[in-house]
Amino acid sequence: MTGEPVPVTSDPPAAGTEPARRREPAALRAWASVELAIACAALVLIFVSVLWQVVSRFVPALNWPGVSELAGYSLIALTFIMVGYLIGNNGHITIQIIDYVAKGRALVVVRAVSAVCTAVICALLVWEAYALIRAFPSRRTAALGIPIWILYTFPLLGFASGAVRAVVRIFYANRDDVVFDAAEAR
Repeated sequence: MTGEPVPVTSDPPAAGTEPARRREPAALRAWASVELAIACAALVLIFVSVLWQVVSRFVPALNWPGVSELAGYSLIALTFIMVGYLIGNNGHITIQIIDYVAKGRALVVVRAVSAVCTAVICALLVWEAYALIRAFPSRRTAALGIPIWILYTFPLLGFASGAVRAVVRIFYANRDDVVFDAAEAR
């Protein structure tokens, strides 16, 4: 094991040639680490909140109405914050049959068009999240009293990250995907 990223490709490289590897810019790798850290924190919050709910069924003194809300909003944060990470690392849901059928230039065109569509959709969802933030500046959640606009920042950040990563994927459409290693020390 050399620690080198392994390209994900449907065809093995020709003898004596190395495929062009796609590597994200350092800023996007750093942002991916932040996204993973937020996702891990949300996952821990979900685990602790659900565990608290189970324990509070047996110890009524621990019953707290906000714990259910905390678990639900942590799940929402986890879902949206990982959008950009998954798009950037080819971890989102795709129909890969086209990737296996299309070869050469056709595959590059398919990847580029797919990335353009993803970027446009993410940009529109960023706009919608921004509109929701502006529309509800004073509303708060029922149990915890968290301002609703804070909850809408998670989709805004996740889809903004997805749009940026989709634009990057447009320019890397002719290169093989590389599995991202969050623990790399470079």
